[in-house]
Amino acid sequence: MMLGVRAHKRDFIQHMNMNKFLVNITATIFALYGLGFVFAPSQLSFLVTNAVPTTAAALTDMRATYGGMSIAVGIVLFILASKQESIRLGLAATLFLMLGMACGRVVGLIIDGSENPIMYVYLALEIGVAAAALFLLSRSRKS
Repeated sequence: MMLGVRAHKRDFIQHMNMNKFLVNITATIFALYGLGFVFAPSQLSFLVTNAVPTTAAALTDMRATYGGMSIAVGIVLFILASKQESIRLGLAATLFLMLGMACGRVVGLIIDGSENPIMYVYLALEIGVAAAALFLLSRSRKS
């Protein structure tokens, strides 16, 4: 009987570590991406889109939206991952963020097309992380 409790506790801890890992890695990527766009918007914009904003207002908006908002998303995810009580919310946030980005990207690819392969890499990553978050959410519901 005691062995069963220990095994269940070990599985629970490993599961929570996987949940925390996914939310934290997503938070880290958002925060780093955001920092990159705050401090090097032209370079990152060119890397991602093969284009550079040409006005000061466009660069400022890119710093705010891609930079500041991505940093904020990363911070929120770090906070959600920091407590066991909020890790499921962090997984749900990760799921919805990735699905939102993937859906927007699919619409863009359908309407605009893309000659840039990085758009497809991003789409694959967004779908992969969303699938992982959904899987972990469904497993944590059973625990």
